[in-house]
Amino acid sequence: MILIDSSEPDSLAAVFEELYDPAFLIDPDQGCFVGANPAALRFLGYEPDELAALTPADIHPHEIPRLEAFLQSVRRNSRWASDELSCRPKSGALIPAQVRASVVRIDGYEYVLAIFRDRREEELAELGRSLRRLTHDLRNTMVASRVMSDRMRQHSDPMVQRSAELITRSVDRAVRMCQGALSAGTAADHQPRRERFTLGEVVGEIEAAVGPGGALEATLEAPGSERVVLDADYDQVFRILLNLVRNALTAGARSVTVDGERDGSVVRIDVRDDGTGVPLRVRECLFSEKPPEAGQKGSGLGLAIAWELAGNHGGDVTLQRSDANGTVFRITIPDPDWSQA
Repeated sequence: MILIDSSEPDSLAAVFEELYDPAFLIDPDQGCFVGANPAALRFLGYEPDELAALTPADIHPHEIPRLEAFLQSVRRNSRWASDELSCRPKSGALIPAQVRASVVRIDGYEYVLAIFRDRREEELAELGRSLRRLTHDLRNTMVASRVMSDRMRQHSDPMVQRSAELITRSVDRAVRMCQGALSAGTAADHQPRRERFTLGEVVGEIEAAVGPGGALEATLEAPGSERVVLDADYDQVFRILLNLVRNALTAGARSVTVDGERDGSVVRIDVRDDGTGVPLRVRECLFSEKPPEAGQKGSGLGLAIAWELAGNHGGDVTLQRSDANGTVFRITIPDPDWSQA
């Protein structure tokens, strides 16, 4: 046991040493910690002298009224009570926790013994279960859409048939993504399924998916893309380009150009737009998911996904240029079998 105040009686040591979970001894009248076990110090990341200078309110600064009501309830009932209280450790990140507390009397004085249980893994598990349920239902919905698109492919109008083919491919891609989410945890989850295709094939499907022109009053061009051959996962390259093109259109670009070329065993693809550029504050964490700021569109998740999918191929997504005249992102996709092609 670690006592913050070494003058406390040694009888407390046995209590703390036998507790696996983080445990604190609180003086409710003084509003301070008088004891903490090693698990508690590890839980919060403080040294004993650092914790000695803090109060329970410092650990729960965002829930002080709730904390005070909980402590009053414990003292009033003098028996075990529990509540959900998030803790702010030394690192600053909130930790969801369940706290159980009771009054203990030592030498005629009342203390509050509080025992915490870290709920981070539990919350992640619940989030995973919710995601799997949602994905399961979404997959079933996509399968129904697949049946309807198959019927459309029997239509006599060639344009309807072409639209049905694109819908079928999009639905099949969504179903595979749902299936991957349901079986998450296997080593093959993110491994590319390589095949040979042209950049023009992907851009054609992206143009149908995002619908530039018409209401968007935007253009998507890819000169010479039919001559650029990739050896990659078609669906993953589609998702990379779709995220970059959608980001450009969402940011107000009126013209997006996709240029591709081969440099030895690497294919480089530049996505250019005539938008207003990426804000400087965003560039510092460009490829990481982040909470959207007030007035800001998106969370950066699209770029994070594009970067991860390119990395699956041993490639990368980088920001080449961004200013008032527009933005250029570069995708690199290595071709491991290029010398044998």
